[in-house]
Amino acid sequence: MNDWVMQFDQKAMVEDLLTYNIREVTFPQVLILGQELYAQDPQLHLRQPVQARRLAALVMAKQPAVNGVLFVAPHPGCNYKDVAVRYCSVGYDMLAQLLKLQETHKSGAWANREVWNKLGNRTGA
Repeated sequence: MNDWVMQFDQKAMVEDLLTYNIREVTFPQVLILGQELYAQDPQLHLRQPVQARRLAALVMAKQPAVNGVLFVAPHPGCNYKDVAVRYCSVGYDMLAQLLKLQETHKSGAWANREVWNKLGNRTGA
């Protein structure tokens, strides 16, 4: 999510999602939820990692091929419609490399550079 690679315990993720009735929720609605959360806190993935993981789990539950999501808010407290959204599918080999770099350097800048900057305008949203 954004510039960090998150690891998930699939069993825990599924159990967490089962506590919510998400059957009726659509992928676009999940993206709007993400926009609302990032409008409140543009650094959600760093300041509230549990909430960011839940959002990532919802994204994966609704669109399993999507494993990269970027929410860019211009400033805290902005209108959720002003939060830009990009998403993509990153190969697992690339995710493993990014996770290793992230753990080595304690920074998510690698994910930002390798995924979002290289993809340019080829992502959906």
